[in-house]
Amino acid sequence: MFPVMKSIRFFLIAALCCLSLPAFSAKDRLVEKSGKTPDWIMSAGGDSFSVFAQSDDMNEARDRCLADIRQYIVNSIASNITSVETSTSASRNDDGNENIYSTYSSELKTAAARLPFLTDISLSNAEEVYWEKYRRKSDGTYYYMYYVLYPFSRMERDRLVREFLAYDREMYGKLTALEERYGTISDVSEIDEGIRELEPLVEYFFDDVRKSEAESLMKTYRSAYSKISLVPESNSLGSFVYSLVLNGRTITCSKFPALRSETAVSLELKPQGQSYELTYDYSLCYPTDDNYVLISYSFPGAKLTYRHQFDVSEDERQVLPVGVVLIDIVQEQDSTFVADVVMTLRSKTDDGFKVGEVSFTLPGVIDFHFPEFLQFDGPGAVYQGHFRQSLDTVPSAGRGMVTGTMKTVVGKRSDTVTFTLPYNVIVN
Repeated sequence: MFPVMKSIRFFLIAALCCLSLPAFSAKDRLVEKSGKTPDWIMSAGGDSFSVFAQSDDMNEARDRCLADIRQYIVNSIASNITSVETSTSASRNDDGNENIYSTYSSELKTAAARLPFLTDISLSNAEEVYWEKYRRKSDGTYYYMYYVLYPFSRMERDRLVREFLAYDREMYGKLTALEERYGTISDVSEIDEGIRELEPLVEYFFDDVRKSEAESLMKTYRSAYSKISLVPESNSLGSFVYSLVLNGRTITCSKFPALRSETAVSLELKPQGQSYELTYDYSLCYPTDDNYVLISYSFPGAKLTYRHQFDVSEDERQVLPVGVVLIDIVQEQDSTFVADVVMTLRSKTDDGFKVGEVSFTLPGVIDFHFPEFLQFDGPGAVYQGHFRQSLDTVPSAGRGMVTGTMKTVVGKRSDTVTFTLPYNVIVN
């Protein structure tokens, strides 16, 4: 591999020397020059190299020379990195820090040109500068030939190679750190920060493997906004507590959502630990109204909207289900599964009451119906209702909101109660 890379370096030098051949007609007349013609034109020594440029404007010719100097140094760094890294490709580490420079010399040159430690290359560091002014015989116009001898020793090249490799490892380290951080995101602002830190990495990486890795992680971070869901935690008339969840983890958001309701007033949202409590005044709401509060989050490229529906007729009822519907999936000794459902019941009466015909559906999960009635004796305020049903299939664990019905009997009065409550499925 090393003889090949030496050939590459020789080719680079030879190519630049060939470029220094004057691209002008022999009939054009030399009218002015900066001094004696130096002997370093069209040559490259061990510690320096020369470049030239032609232009009708001397400043433009000078700028072209500076660009060629930078490119020569970049090419030299890139070819030497390729040589060193390819020779160690058989000993690739699991973290991918080696064997990353084998097939992309042109991309490597492009990346090296953006390195921060190459910014001090300027013509003020040149060993010598020489120029000539010519007059074209064809139309009498003038142009300049600009030559620069620039110092670049093997020691300097090796130093830049070391700096490049250190910088490259640093950039890849940032990428792996961002991959690990994604799994621990606890606030929406960390998504924003991750995207900002990934942008220069996506631009920097020049090999297909790591560039693809960085672009894939960028897509993952950007898609995180659309994966945030609103999960209810508790619900009572005038109060609704929820949390934001990303990939099963509770996260927070410093930016509050927009709140809107056609009937409720005094809408207010307050943090409650890692959750949020929405409170509202329903005193002006009627049971026949469409009573709801719309919660809307706006994220970059995504919007999260949740409609919290509430029933003001709950105030008139003697018995109501409240809190979270706990659904415990248990395997029996005969290997069948049952759903043990626990519902909290709030009673406003000191008399006994009955609850039964409990029905609700979790689409594709549980179609629950408990036809019997359970007797509860007062006085008391809160009761636990336990309902059980056999299952044909075993659902997955999860959380969300469920709407269902139940019948309550207090004395001679019977009511059908429609409830919308958060649920939690636990599979044992």
